[in-house]
Formats: sequence, structure tokens, C-alpha cells
Amino acid sequence: MRWTYRYEYEVPVTTGEAYGFFRNVENMGKVWPAEMRMKLVSVEGNIYTVSFWFLGQPYTTKFKIEDQPGMKQYHETLDFPFGNLRHSIEIAPSGIGSKVVENLELSSGNPLAGYFFRKILDYRHQAIKHSLGAGEKPVYKDPFKISTAAGNLISLVGSAAAYALILLTPPLFPGSRLIVGVVAFALLWFFTHDLAHFVVGRIAGIRFSNYYIGLSNIVRLPILPKQFKTLPIALGIKIDRQASKATPRGYAAMYAAGPLASMLFPLTIPIIILNNNPASTAGLLLLLFAVANIIFTSIFSPKAGCFAKAAKALRKAAKPTPQPS
Repeated sequence: MRWTYRYEYEVPVTTGEAYGFFRNVENMGKVWPAEMRMKLVSVEGNIYTVSFWFLGQPYTTKFKIEDQPGMKQYHETLDFPFGNLRHSIEIAPSGIGSKVVENLELSSGNPLAGYFFRKILDYRHQAIKHSLGAGEKPVYKDPFKISTAAGNLISLVGSAAAYALILLTPPLFPGSRLIVGVVAFALLWFFTHDLAHFVVGRIAGIRFSNYYIGLSNIVRLPILPKQFKTLPIALGIKIDRQASKATPRGYAAMYAAGPLASMLFPLTIPIIILNNNPASTAGLLLLLFAVANIIFTSIFSPKAGCFAKAAKALRKAAKPTPQPS
């Protein structure tokens, strides 16, 4: 899919100052949302490497900048995880200083890419104007941010819906029990993970600032094809480090609670079905699926998921505390 964006505006600076602002890659950190933590990593000729966070995942990407005659620049990403972003900039004199025309084109296999990058680029447009003296400082409203109260409610409703489906919905046609079971299984896999983080974290003294819609840690698997690395959506929860008073073991328990919930709660679906009908084909298939889920999580999570974070917290707890001399 392809999306185009155009921004045309005037700023009270000379054309040289405006051109230099766009040419200085370190200014990216000033005009992209602070939540993205955009940072310049390295420079090799006209190839720049930057790091950033998006949808709960860290990324590193490269792009090039080409200077063109007549106060023009061309920027293009080389390995952007969300597709290919082409960006042309043209600067000309105007009544108040300089006129800037930006044209951007995003090509992506993610059907939602155009929506969330529109939000970011609109913020960036206002931030550039502010940096060059032509507007107020903008506030970025993250469309994927959810309050803890709303996130908890959504998670509880989603989990309750799973059990309502499997306990209250009678088979309507051959295979319907399997379909309903798969839906219930998915709901529990999706919604119990962060709810478990929240409950155990609160007990351990950890506080959370918000939930968010992000990408699953599955995207870190090297076996996942590149074209699918921006598609696995997951619910995430953000820790408020300053307000938290947990020990490293408390953090370890909180981290481990998520994948344990995603492994064990879905297992209850085939157990319920087989308890009612031990010969149920749907129940047996879902049991195999649950076992596969447990095996997959047990292998993946210690490498790149929450079990890995729990292990890191335990290693921190095991380090001896320096004693004052």
C-alpha cells in the first residue's frame, strides 16, 4: 500500500538556516515524538543510522540524504521496518523568510502504517515550525496509549468473554465447538498476559503508567519473515519506574507472570471441553495447540520475551550489594 503526505509552510528564518536545519540529522530527535527516542547512531558519508522505539519495540534503520541543486534535499530510508519512506524537501525565499515544501511517500505492507505515520508526521510538521520560530510547541497524543483503568477493564472483559463463549455457547453446527474454542483460546492468550503483569506487579510494588497497543515480542524472532515483522499486534503495559519500589525479585515475578498466564489460561479451554466430553475432537485439537503454545513460549520467551527480562532481574538480584568501606 502507498500513502502520500504534503506539507507546505513558511518560517521566519533564512533559506540557509532552514536548509541547514533539515540537513542536521541530530535535529530529528527534536521534531519526532519524544516517546520514539530517536537518536543518531552513526554516519558513513551520506548514509545515516538512527535508532528509535515504536509500538513498544526498538529499531535501528538507515537512510540516505542527497543534496540537490536549488535548495532541495532528498531523503530515503534504506531498511525501514515499516516499508520505504521517500522524502523530498524544497526551500525558497518568502515574505517572512523561507517557504518549505515537503512531499513524503510511504510504501508499506502494513495496512495501518498510513494511519499511525500520519499522526507522527503531523506532529513532526508542527515541531519543525516551532523549532524555526513559526508556531507553538506541539503535544503528541499517542493514538495507541490506553489508561491503566481502561486497559485493565478491556483485559478483564476479553478474558471473561473467552469463558462465556466456551461455557455458554452450544455447538450450532459441525466444527463450531472448535471455532468457538479457538476464539476463546486466542482471547485468553491475548488478554491475560498483561493483566497478570499488572496484578503481580502491584503486589510486588511496581506501578504502571499506561497500557498501549504495540507489537508482540514475536517480531524479534529471526525466523519471522521481514514482511510480517510489523503485523503481530499485542497489548503492552508500561512500567512507571520512578513510582515503583519493587526488588529485583519482584520485577522478576512480574515479568514471569505474563508468559505463564499466556501459557496456562488458554490451557483451561481444552480442559473445559474435555471435561464435558472426553472424546471431543475439538478438545483434543485445542489441547495439542495448548501444548504447542507452552513449548513455543518456553523456547522463545527466555530468548527475547518476558522470561528473558525475568532472568535479567534475577541476575541483578544475585549480584552482591557493595558494602561501604
